[in-house]
Amino acid sequence: MADSAALFGLIGVAGGAVLGAGATIFSSALQTRTAERIRRRSRAEEEMRRLIALRKSTREALKYLSDTVESLESGQPASRDDFMAGWQVQRSAVTDAAEMTTIDGFGLALSPGTEEAMRGRQRSRQRRWLHRRQRSPFQGLPGIVTSLDMTGSAVGEALRTQNLGTALGPEDLRRLRELVTRAEEGRSALLATLLDRMENLQD
Repeated sequence: MADSAALFGLIGVAGGAVLGAGATIFSSALQTRTAERIRRRSRAEEEMRRLIALRKSTREALKYLSDTVESLESGQPASRDDFMAGWQVQRSAVTDAAEMTTIDGFGLALSPGTEEAMRGRQRSRQRRWLHRRQRSPFQGLPGIVTSLDMTGSAVGEALRTQNLGTALGPEDLRRLRELVTRAEEGRSALLATLLDRMENLQD
């Protein structure tokens, strides 16, 4: 009887140790999963803030350009110096936001040369992924920042001409509005990509 009692005692101790070890392992795994979930949520929130900043900065820059072209069309333009000062602020905001989203995989060229190189890489990637019958992971459109730059330069030159006393003709104004329209189309395409990514982050 004493031996049986001792044996059952040992079994109880061993069983308790096993259960304790199992509980410790389960608790550790649960803590690891919880910490990883918190990290993923934090990274998603940070990326969301970067995408919102890009969306906001491109919207405000485009509105600034469109409003300035509208003032030229109405015959009440601002001075070129005032426009350029405001444009530098808008342009810097777009550049900063674009640079921040590169860590999220977005390709946004900040100069014409970079844009051409990126378009070449994008076409190459698309061909490879189409060959595999899979969707390309490449995100973003390389031309939106350079499109805004081109429009800003043209508007600045138009204001300089106007400020010097030379009136802009209908064709000049049409070209400016066409540049704004192209930039709007580029931003619309970028916005579709941003919204897709935002929806994925909220899943």
